Amino acid sequence: MKKVFVFLLFSLFVCCKSIKTGVYFSTCRLYGKSQVTLELNLDKSFVYNFRYYDTAIIGKWKINSDTLILTSDFFYKSMDSLSPQIKNSDMYGVDKYLIIGNKLFIINKNGREKNCYLKSK
Repeated sequence: MKKVFVFLLFSLFVCCKSIKTGVYFSTCRLYGKSQVTLELNLDKSFVYNFRYYDTAIIGKWKINSDTLILTSDFFYKSMDSLSPQIKNSDMYGVDKYLIIGNKLFIINKNGREKNCYLKSK
């Protein structure tokens, strides 16, 4: 019985990821400052700030298994090639991040980005 309880407890920790609300900063730098900041709020809203874009991008976030999913009306805006980037991934309509500890790795169509990630302080 004790082994079953330990197994169930272990399974609960492995399958259900949680995420800390607060501000996450990109490890990639632009002009000496974090290229992207992401603020996750308790009410499941988020604020994205890109260093080179004047408008804060707002939307909703949710967690599916080990993935943070961001959705925003801004992600559907039609942008020409000269417009600043307003999302981090090449996925249409969403940005997805793989949650590993206090780090968020962006997920693209070809897999996850390993060099740049968001990290909470």
